[in-house]
Amino acid sequence: MSRTLNIITTITFVILALAIVGGLTWANTRYAGQHPGEKDFFVPWLAAGTFLKYGNSPYSEPAAQRAQVIYYGRLATQAEDSLRLSIPFPVELFYFPLALISDYALARGLWMTFLEIALIALALYSLRLTGWKPARTFMPVFLAFSIIWVYGMLPLTGGSMVIFSSLAIVALLLAIRDGRDEMAGALLVVPFLQLDISILLVIFILWWALYHHRGRLVAGFLMTLTILMATSFFILSNWFFPFIAGLVSHLGYLPSLSPGGIFVSWWPVVGPRLGWLLTGFLLVVLFFEWRNVRHRDFRHFLWTTCLTLAVTPLIGVPVIPQYFELLFFPLILFLSILVERWSLPNRWGLSAFVFIAIVLGLWGITAGLFLVGSYAALSEVLALFFPFLLVVGLYWMRWWAVRPPRTWSDSLP
Repeated sequence: MSRTLNIITTITFVILALAIVGGLTWANTRYAGQHPGEKDFFVPWLAAGTFLKYGNSPYSEPAAQRAQVIYYGRLATQAEDSLRLSIPFPVELFYFPLALISDYALARGLWMTFLEIALIALALYSLRLTGWKPARTFMPVFLAFSIIWVYGMLPLTGGSMVIFSSLAIVALLLAIRDGRDEMAGALLVVPFLQLDISILLVIFILWWALYHHRGRLVAGFLMTLTILMATSFFILSNWFFPFIAGLVSHLGYLPSLSPGGIFVSWWPVVGPRLGWLLTGFLLVVLFFEWRNVRHRDFRHFLWTTCLTLAVTPLIGVPVIPQYFELLFFPLILFLSILVERWSLPNRWGLSAFVFIAIVLGLWGITAGLFLVGSYAALSEVLALFFPFLLVVGLYWMRWWAVRPPRTWSDSLP
């Protein structure tokens, strides 16, 4: 009887899960058909399809021209994005299965479904990594927040792979905590392939692994990277230099932001100096924090990793707001410490107010600046203030973050 009940429960769960995934895909496909203007998925998907169908390199001129004709209805002008593929071929390989689907809306709808599943997994893994156990009634709010906050919706609707990088980072941190170093090293390859937004993180984790003689992590990283690169060169031997050319073309057109560039737009005379001063100051801070994490426990390592992620957009690396999904886990670490210190167990507490403030505040600012047409100001606000506030919050919580947790009653005066 018990075995039959378990089988029925399993079947019911599978059917329910398939129904949810099917419903999401249907809704996402409709959305993709009505809002086809994104490029993050369209360009690599079409480039992969061009390679599989016609044999043209995804980085070739015919592939770019095909994308331009479909996207613009004509060839691009010099003032427009040339739509050249700007991601490394090992990443492009992941688009090949969806490139077998000729319907753009359906392919993108499936891609968005994968991204939504990754966002939910990111939220659950973040809870597991921090040890935060929110009230059951708060869980639906928490999971919804992981998708509907500004920095989740931007890469979701844009089809950005930064969501998978964010999930890989949290998964590799879990693997490090559990001693599965080979898996952690393999997962580190995912953010490595997006170095423009995770270069400091990759350097920090590899340095930490070497310093602590975690050779299996480095070996797992190198082995996975070697396999991916060998597979890529076997399939397309001459992809590397065309990829660099496409990346340069993409960066030349992309309206990316950096603190120095924002300061220049605000204060043309002193802006460049302030940008370099901020970069130098933050690099010095990171240098000392990386030194301090030596011979410390995993809790201290976790806080330093989050600080490294939060600092990256502020050191002068050109970024766009949708990259900031990488800051989801540092935000959850901050909130988990907030709950740990000043909220009753199994209660919504301060976290509920912080979640509401973040959602309403960011969307309120976004809607307000969008309605008045201040698109440049909107990008600057989204790219600068949240990582700055997160760095401040992490330092505010530093004392408790790097020390063993206490009970809620211990924090009372």
